[in-house]
Amino acid sequence: MSITLWPKGGIVSSKLPPYPFSMTRPKTEIDLREEMQIMLEGNQYWPRRGHWIVLRRMDQRQRCYCWNEQGVGEDQYSNDKRKYDEPKLRCPACHGEGWIYKDELHLVRRRLVSPEIGLAASEAESQIGWMNINYIVFYFQYYVNPKKEDIILEIKLDSAGDPVRPFEYQERYNIAVAEPFRDQIGRIEYWRAAAKLEVV
Repeated sequence: MSITLWPKGGIVSSKLPPYPFSMTRPKTEIDLREEMQIMLEGNQYWPRRGHWIVLRRMDQRQRCYCWNEQGVGEDQYSNDKRKYDEPKLRCPACHGEGWIYKDELHLVRRRLVSPEIGLAASEAESQIGWMNINYIVFYFQYYVNPKKEDIILEIKLDSAGDPVRPFEYQERYNIAVAEPFRDQIGRIEYWRAAAKLEVV
């Protein structure tokens, strides 16, 4: 004897509720914001698992004054005059970024995004040769709000895991995708930012 998988009136039983999952109670819910904070910052019971980075926030409302700067006097023909669309390398305002920026220290967690089976097919052929296309995903707390144009700078840390001052930059990552992880009622629980290593 068998019954249809989708009976017209539903399965009526004293053992199973009409809806297969019990209603979620707020007291039993996991607070993902709190869990992410404990994981990154630690507390009196759990060690800190995050590491410090510098998030360079680009203010892209207006280019720096050095962007395609016109030459003056004897230098009027030595600059690019909008030919290459690039900033001055040693600009005192933007330091070669092309935008005014602000640096912030944040605790993050990172992981390598690669194909499911090992690192096979993680390279792609381009016109200049083979290049690695792996992404690094950085996890931020809910309030950080990283953007696509921002830059992540890995910095040197001491034996206790604190930043060495003055900061010593080791690697530079350009954020390609930044997305919020949302849970109930659309509340942002944490941020994921996929970034590519910039080869200098």
